[in-house]
Amino acid sequence: MAYFAGVDIGGTKIAVGLGTENGKILLEERFPTAEVERGDEGLTRIAAVVRELCDRQQIAVRDLAAVGVGSPGPLDHGTLLRTANLPLWEGINLSAGLHNLLQIPCRVENDATAAGMGEWMFGAGRGVNDMVYVTVSTGIGAGFIANGQLYGGEQGNAGELGHVVMEPGGPLCHCGNRGCLETLASGTAIARIGQEQKENSPYLRAVDRVDAPTVFAGARAKDDVCQKIIDDMARNLGRGLSFLVNLQNPARIVLGGGVMENGDMLLPMVIKYTENYSMPALFKAADIVLAGLGQDSGLAGALAVALVARI
Repeated sequence: MAYFAGVDIGGTKIAVGLGTENGKILLEERFPTAEVERGDEGLTRIAAVVRELCDRQQIAVRDLAAVGVGSPGPLDHGTLLRTANLPLWEGINLSAGLHNLLQIPCRVENDATAAGMGEWMFGAGRGVNDMVYVTVSTGIGAGFIANGQLYGGEQGNAGELGHVVMEPGGPLCHCGNRGCLETLASGTAIARIGQEQKENSPYLRAVDRVDAPTVFAGARAKDDVCQKIIDDMARNLGRGLSFLVNLQNPARIVLGGGVMENGDMLLPMVIKYTENYSMPALFKAADIVLAGLGQDSGLAGALAVALVARI
């Protein structure tokens, strides 16, 4: 049996796991990102956890075929550029750093790209050659599979769907532009708009803190303001997905991330709006579905990256 290590780096937590080539996660360990302020500290801690997991699995680190990493972007061939949630990691070459510490092949991909690879290999994207994975969470990102191959672009940053400008002059985005899709259709956007509309909503006025789950709960409770916020969000996301339909002509679009945990409500709305803005023949070819890996998507994606590194 071949063993692989996967690392899912996030602004809040870092997950490290051991798994097999079929995507099964055997062991995992998570720790708060705040415990490792600098990038070099982070790599040292990650390598230590990999060694610990190998000990628990009763294998040597050299028995690992590869390690795969899903990281926030932007990246430049494995080097982390300026990232809002990891400011002291800037300039760290994640790929070279982990290879030096563990002496096994290492590959790094943008976190959305990694999660897309996981869904394609092990989840809702299995069986198609042309797929786009879109994560809708704190932010919005995408990962592309084209003709059965990962497509990452020149630096590995392809898929920054959240930073397509939808509303020029709209809300300020952390990327520096205004009116990005992320400012209109992410979980962060839902929370912001809910707070702005709080006094107009009987449901939201009754809560102390407005966040995206609160707005979804209000929509389910038939609060008109909350329902409009979610409808506007779905319309903007559908417009964004129509760009993918018309440009990529995918066989499947897989939607994941925390916001899509409300897929029972959102998916029919998003599909309707995507159809409204897409070319009919291209929309008909695109199956839009929810992600299949759930909470394991980050680590499963990192394991998928490791498999590609081994190949």
